[in-house]
Order: sequence, then C-alpha cells, then structure tokens
Amino acid sequence: MSSADCVQRPVRQIATPAKPPAGPLTCRPKDKPNQGHPKIDPNNPLPPRIRRRRTFAAILAIAIVAAALAVPWMYRLDLARMAAIRLLERSGFGPVDLTVSHLDLSGLRARDIGLYGGGIRIAALTLAYGPSRLAAGLVDRAKITGLEATLTAAGDDIATGGVPLRFSASTDGAAAAGGFPISTVEFVDAHLAFDGPTGRLEANFSTELVFSGTNIHNKTFAVDLTMPLAGQLQTIHIEAPELAISTGDGGGPRLRFDRMAVRIKNIPWIVENIGGGIAWQGGRFQLTIDSSRIGNTQTPAIAVPLELTGDVALQGSRIDFAAHVLAKAPGDKGQIELDAKGFHDRAAGNGQSSIAVAPVMFQANGLQPRDLLPALGDSLPALTGSAAISGGVTWRSTTLSPKLTLHIAGGAYEPEGASLRDIHGDIEFTGLWPVATAPGQVLRGVVEAGGLAPSNATLTFHLLPKPALGIESLRMEFAGGQIAASPFTIDPARPNFATSIGVRQIDLEQILKLVGIDGLGGSGKIDGTIPLAITGGKIAIRDGRLAASGPGVLRVRSDALPKQIADAGESMTLVLSALADFHYDTLSMDLAETASGEGTVALRLQGRNPALLEGRAFNLNIRLDSNFDRLIDLALRSMAAARELLRRTAGSARQ
Repeated sequence: MSSADCVQRPVRQIATPAKPPAGPLTCRPKDKPNQGHPKIDPNNPLPPRIRRRRTFAAILAIAIVAAALAVPWMYRLDLARMAAIRLLERSGFGPVDLTVSHLDLSGLRARDIGLYGGGIRIAALTLAYGPSRLAAGLVDRAKITGLEATLTAAGDDIATGGVPLRFSASTDGAAAAGGFPISTVEFVDAHLAFDGPTGRLEANFSTELVFSGTNIHNKTFAVDLTMPLAGQLQTIHIEAPELAISTGDGGGPRLRFDRMAVRIKNIPWIVENIGGGIAWQGGRFQLTIDSSRIGNTQTPAIAVPLELTGDVALQGSRIDFAAHVLAKAPGDKGQIELDAKGFHDRAAGNGQSSIAVAPVMFQANGLQPRDLLPALGDSLPALTGSAAISGGVTWRSTTLSPKLTLHIAGGAYEPEGASLRDIHGDIEFTGLWPVATAPGQVLRGVVEAGGLAPSNATLTFHLLPKPALGIESLRMEFAGGQIAASPFTIDPARPNFATSIGVRQIDLEQILKLVGIDGLGGSGKIDGTIPLAITGGKIAIRDGRLAASGPGVLRVRSDALPKQIADAGESMTLVLSALADFHYDTLSMDLAETASGEGTVALRLQGRNPALLEGRAFNLNIRLDSNFDRLIDLALRSMAAARELLRRTAGSARQ
C-alpha cells in the first residue's frame, strides 16, 4: 500500500456511538487519479453534463421556434384572407369578402371575391410575384376572371352598391390595387353594367393592362357594349389594339387610343382606325377624335369611306359635340365635306344639330354622284351643276326630325331621248333613312324632249319613305301654252299607275309631233287631255281627245294619209287638194290605242281651202295611224329612270 493513495470510506454503523470510528482505508493507484469521475476537457472547461443540458435546451428552442413558425404556415390561408380583407377595406373597397385557396412564395389564388358589399364580384383572382419583390410591396401580375359589376351614375361620381368608386395611384406614382402596385393586370370574361339617365349600358370584355408609373397601356382589348340606340337595344363591338391611361395635367384620368375599331351588330357600317383621347376631370368628360374611317360594308357600298374628326364634351346631363366629315371620290375626282355641331340633353332626352355641306361641283367628265354613292350605279346619267346642304336635325327620345335643304344650281343631264338643263331648286328633307321629303318640293329647268321645242318645266313632288316618288304636278311651258301631268306615284313595288296629260293652248304643230304624226303641219292652239295608263311596263292611251280652241290652218302631205285614201283615185283628188292648205273652223282629234299596241288618231275637220272651189266648206273625218312613239317613249324613259333610282335606294336601305 506504499504506492497508493488511501481514502477513508465510511462504514455502516449498527449503533451510533458518541464518536464514530474511522472506517477502513481504500487505496487507488496513482496512474488513475480521476477514476469514477467525468473527464475534464482542457479546451472546454464546462463539464459534459452541463454541455448536454445546453444542447438539449438549444434543440428545444429550435423546436419551439419551428412549432411557432409551423402554426402560421398551417393557417396561412386564413391569415392571408384576414390580411387581404383588412388591406382592401382600408383601401376603400369594403365591405370585402373572399376565400384564399392557395398561397406560397410565388403566388396567391383567391375566389368568390366580393367588393363594395357585393357590388363588384370576382370569380377568381391570381397574383404572381417573387419573394424579394413581394417583400418590397410589388406584385408582378394579376389575373382577374369573371368580374361582375353593376355601376350607377351618382351625380358626378360613379357608384356601386351605393358607394362612390375612388381610384388613386400609390404614393410612388405606380398604379396600385389595394396598396400593392401591380405590373400587369389581365381581365378575362369581365361583365360590367352601367345604369345611367338614358338606360342601361352593358359591357363584356377581355383585356390585358400594363402599368408603368402612373401610366397604363394595354396589350389587347375587346369589348361588346349593349345599349339602347335608335329605340332598341344594339350590340356594339369595340377592338382597341392600343390604349394608354395616364393622369392629366389637372389630375383626372386620361385615355389615349389608336387604331380602334367599332362595329354595331346588324348595321352595315364600321368605324375603324380611330385615334384620339378621353379626359375626365371635375365631372367633365371630353372625347376627342383625331382620326377615323367610316366604311359601308354593303356591295356595292352606299357611300365611299368617310373620314371623321370631332369632339364630344359631357358635363352633367348635357352633351356638346362638333364633327367634320370628309368623303373623297376615287381618282382624285373631288370630295365632299360636312360639318355638324350640336348638343344632346340626356335628362330631357332631346337635342339638335346644325349640318352644312359645302357646295360640290359635278362635271360630265369629272365628279359624279355615283363616285360618292356607289350604290347608285349607272342608274343616273352624267350630271353637271352644284349641290349643297344646309339645315339641322332635332330629336326627342327616339324620334328624329330632320330639316335639311338640298340646294341645286346649274344642274343638267341628258337621258336618252331628252335633254334637261338649268335645273335649280331647294329640296327639304324630312327623313334621312330612308330618305323622305315634305310635300310641295319644286325643281325647275329647261326640257327638250319628245320632238318638242325647248320648254320651261316645273316639277312639284315629294319622296315617300317606301321609297316612292309622288308627282304632284309636272308642267312644261312653251310656245305660249302648257302641258301638265295629273298627280301620280312611281313606286318600284307597284309598277302600275295612271295619269293624264293636260294640253293647254299648245301650238298644233307641236301637238302633231308629240302624238307622232308626220307629214302634218299647221297653226292654231290646241286644248285637251291624253290619259295614260302604265301596266306591266307598257303605256296605253284610252279616250284621249284634243281640240282646237279657234280657227287655224292644217296642211297635210298626201304621203301622210292612209294608202286607201291616197290611192282612191279621182274621187279623193278634191279632198287631197283641200287638205294641202285647209283653213279649219273646228278641229278635233280622238286618240286611242288598241290592246295590241296599234295607235289611231281620228281627225275631224270643218273648214275650207280658200284656193279651191271658191272656199267651199268641207266636213272631213280622217283616221290616221300612229303608234304614239314619241309620247310613249318619253313617258317610259322618264318613269324607268325614276323607278330604277328608287329601286336602288330601296335596296340600299334594306341591306
């Protein structure tokens, strides 16, 4: 035991003495000085037991933190829902309701979203973002599907669910939604309804908007508007490849657009290449059209493409507008310009506009009406002269009341077999589509037709919206007399009609030319009536009667008489001699046409030849053949030209 350390160990006592005796000694070798105790690391003076305790504490802390983090992650959808509702309501969209269906570090999806207490509904919303950008309060993209909103006009504001809408930018100038600036917003299958003073306007659209600071521009935009127009609901389709929204100088929103196209369903017109802008400030709405093209889609087109520029201002219930329309004929033949200016009161439902068209010059080898109105085709012969329009249009509710006057000066044209010149007059239109006029419209000019001498003519008429042409009177004055037609109507849908040609104090020789009897001449004044009935495109003359109003002279060449008279021999020689220079006291002509189209003139004469038989009196009844070529041809050509023009007009209106 000399080489060992001795340790005294206590010994279990059976009895407790006054002083416990010393226990036996236990010796431990010197090379094992700490045997039975933890080994001390000189680099870490803490005992292992203490180190184990601290490691456990660290693990426990990590577990507690992980558990603390896991709890909100497990309930992240509910937390996101509450945060989104709070954020949107603080931004003025409340009351808000929604369900968050997905949330991770790259995006969020929500559904069944209600804003403004359900005034605006959204079926689904998807937000895409990056963690770093979201931490900076930025959202890369938002996709809004199934937007449904009903808006109403509330004074100068627009409201939904009784709450005025408020739109603003974020503090850094970027367009914001709920406090988070969004770079791109896509709308899919959106539907908006707007209840205004004049009725409901509904819009269905899809678009993608890109935000850049306070500016917004679109990638695609298409909308279908349903609104009351001309007394019935119409659908208007709008496409806009380029839109840009910005804040104007006065702080209000400003929309710029380019290459926009507008088309109304079931109306054969399209407005395209529209460029301009819309500004809204202080309750005033201002629309400016810098350029646009209006085209007719019918074949052939009613009119050549029109170029439109103008301005529209809306404040309160009043709309003020001004427009300029330009139509250019192909081949630089000429153009027509129209200016309109007026207003519309939405509250009262009425308005008015002034309209002016500068004089347009037509030339035989230059500009023609068909160059501007292709639907006319070749139904009109070449025209010359000038035409201008002035007046206005008023409306109340769905009733349009135009009062436009067409001014015609120096007009001339030459249909086959006739010549008209110096046509002038003012025509007042009371309907635009279809075209109609008030009764009593008057045109004057010089007419040369049917082998007659040039005569001053006056046409009194009106256009019916069928369309049809109502002839109130047609008078031609020449040689001191007058030829007039009784009232009749030319209707393309009803080609049969009747009229009477009244003859007053017309020179005998002119009448003989009109009824188509060659070889007869003379002098005197003739009165009477020639009834005309047009059936199936053919003219029939029934019971026409003309008579001299006093004495005169009739000269008849023998070759003009029927062959049976001219070849009758000596028995008719005296009659032929008398007719060579017959001074009549009475003269009458009965005109008739058979069903087969053969015309006859029954000539009745009383008088004498002063150079024959010392002026012996003769009573003669002579039947002459006539097909009334000149009279019938003149009437048919005039009716056919008018009917064709009306037919083309009616066809254009129906398309």
